[in-house]
Amino acid sequence: MSEEYTFPPYDEDISTIIKKFGGERMETYNGEDVTPLWDLKGEGLEWSFKYLYSAPKLEKIVHVVQSYRDKLMVYGTIIWPDDTHALPIYSAFWAESAKGSFFLLDFYPTADCICDIPYMEKYLEPLEDIFYKGMEYYPNQGPGRNPNWFRVLLSPYTLAADIFPGTKKDQNQILELMTGYLRVYYDLWKSDEPQDPEYMKPLIARREAMRKNLREKDPGGVMMEKAVGKEIAELSIKTYF
Repeated sequence: MSEEYTFPPYDEDISTIIKKFGGERMETYNGEDVTPLWDLKGEGLEWSFKYLYSAPKLEKIVHVVQSYRDKLMVYGTIIWPDDTHALPIYSAFWAESAKGSFFLLDFYPTADCICDIPYMEKYLEPLEDIFYKGMEYYPNQGPGRNPNWFRVLLSPYTLAADIFPGTKKDQNQILELMTGYLRVYYDLWKSDEPQDPEYMKPLIARREAMRKNLREKDPGGVMMEKAVGKEIAELSIKTYF
């Protein structure tokens, strides 16, 4: 008899690490009320929540779980640094169902790494071991059918894969990779110090260019607008990116 399918404990495992940052849940973001996102339902969207947290050295931590008819789960966590710290952007996305999975995991660098090798060595090379473990798990991985504007913001440590059908083993491996990347990020965050304002100017410019493109072009916005309407979908996108 085949094993009964269950969804992975993404929220529990990721939330345990998020708590280490000591953040507080935000009720507003840039002057807008975000509490409607704490319990959101809509067409096909059985239930969901999106929480934003403030924390030292960071603009925000965003943590999302969405259930579509209890057949497809969409998980996402993204961490944006503030204007004085050169940290990359932690990004984890995972769409999971009994039929299969897609995930994408990365540290989006805020510096141009070929022009700033020391940045890559400090903020990205700590991923080396967990990255190569991901390559062993999914040797045919890649960024998928993503557009060029998205591929250009990725780091050399991107992990992504389409998996059909998914298995409990795959769930465990994906969760291991996502928590592994998040633990590395937490360690970097703990020791990170403010940077010189002049050094930060191009990093902030790159970060804001990423944000602008993600807000304008992310395909998840269309899905959310259909589920909850234009106003809430726009709020959802703005708060995530």
